[in-house]
Amino acid sequence: MAGSLVLIDSSTVSSAVSTVTLGGADWDDSYNVYIVRFQNVTTDTDSQGLLFKLLDTSNNVLSTSDYHVSFKVYRANTSPENAYGGGAFFYGVDNYLGTTGGEVANGEYHIFNANNASEYTSMTFENVYVNNSSILRSMNGGGAYKVAAATKGVQFYMNSGNISAGTFKLYGLKK
Repeated sequence: MAGSLVLIDSSTVSSAVSTVTLGGADWDDSYNVYIVRFQNVTTDTDSQGLLFKLLDTSNNVLSTSDYHVSFKVYRANTSPENAYGGGAFFYGVDNYLGTTGGEVANGEYHIFNANNASEYTSMTFENVYVNNSSILRSMNGGGAYKVAAATKGVQFYMNSGNISAGTFKLYGLKK
């Protein structure tokens, strides 16, 4: 699949920022599937979640409460748990990323129907991270923005504090 990916946008964070936006003015609507990857993401505040929202066709963040997700959380120290819900964002990583050395998050999202104004934008994801107790965790699942609307990018942010480091990339998947 590596030869099928076309880099559309990227951002490397090396000092604290409140948001990272991919797509928007750089959006290329010629793809049916988009892949968003984040690597080595850290935060400057303890016990945070990496979250993201979609952008509308005018490059505004879609801030309604129409994001719905369902996922399984796997932890190295106990049994897996199911999680689901709706709200004003998608999860990048749940609320356990912090400032202790070694706490880092990596993940990948596949985004579908982004360019179709008569469909929901949906996604699947998988990520792995080390939390504030040095426990390896993983989240796998999916979700949808349950409003029929075209979307053209994503914006990542922490539920509190800043993104202090990381690499974020948006790809189009060739047909």
